[in-house]
Amino acid sequence: MKDFDGMKLSQLKMLVAVADHGSFSAAAAELGCTQSRISHAIAELEADLGVGLLVRGRAGSAPTEAGRRVLAKARQMLRLESGLREAALADGTLAGSVRIACFRSIGTHLLPHVLEALARRHPQLRVEIDDSCEQRAEVAAALQDGVAEIGIAQLPLAAGLASQPYLYDDYVLVVPGALALPRAAGGWPALGALPFIGLACSGAQEILARCRAAGFAPEPGRTLANDTSIAAMVGRGLGYSILPRLATFPEPAGVHILPLPIPARRQFAIAALPDMMRTPAVRAVVRALRERSLAAATPAGRAGIIGWE
Repeated sequence: MKDFDGMKLSQLKMLVAVADHGSFSAAAAELGCTQSRISHAIAELEADLGVGLLVRGRAGSAPTEAGRRVLAKARQMLRLESGLREAALADGTLAGSVRIACFRSIGTHLLPHVLEALARRHPQLRVEIDDSCEQRAEVAAALQDGVAEIGIAQLPLAAGLASQPYLYDDYVLVVPGALALPRAAGGWPALGALPFIGLACSGAQEILARCRAAGFAPEPGRTLANDTSIAAMVGRGLGYSILPRLATFPEPAGVHILPLPIPARRQFAIAALPDMMRTPAVRAVVRALRERSLAAATPAGRAGIIGWE
């Protein structure tokens, strides 16, 4: 590999823009420069590194395998550059952007209240939410790939991440509201032939294994990745499920929530790459996330379905 002492942050910004938008023309529009300038800069970067970073074609441009590895590091470097600029501000004003990768239930019920508080405290700091993650591994990948600066996910998290404890909720039994549910001797309700609907995520699978050890026998008749879809099916009488309480808040129409006969907690943590966790903007967002008064003031907090260790 060639010496690349001349690598510039501007080249990395152009590479990230092309990867994010899928074409040189869209990247040029975002950065306010010409396509030829971006093409020249990325060609220089590829020559310095000695590898191709993008596959160019009629349908656009996509990163190569080497390009994906470089992009992950490039995003981290650009975030650190932003942190350095923030730290250098004489008046301590925070600016720039921070992206949070999280589960939908966190993004829906908690983060809007945190963002409202941050907007008052740091009006120049922009916080974005990616709540499309359905697995803790997706949150970890967003951090490791530099797509997000902060992740909120169920423990345990991937190795190599700095983390701080966050709040928790409980897994609950979600059944059709029209059912009469006498308790069985072992503590599980007798649901007869009603099918069990499984949630396809690692945390739910771990809880299901614990439930089986406590006498829960049914196998999933179907498995879905989206807890909202499962709750809607339960509301139509098409089955029952074991879901996180925050994911079923507020209680959907036609659904009844029952506690499990065993303790089954979903413990969250706030995570970031170690260097990123030390940047001023990320520290400010993490502090706001961990303010118990903000979480307690949310409807979910007032309903008592979230708690802290």
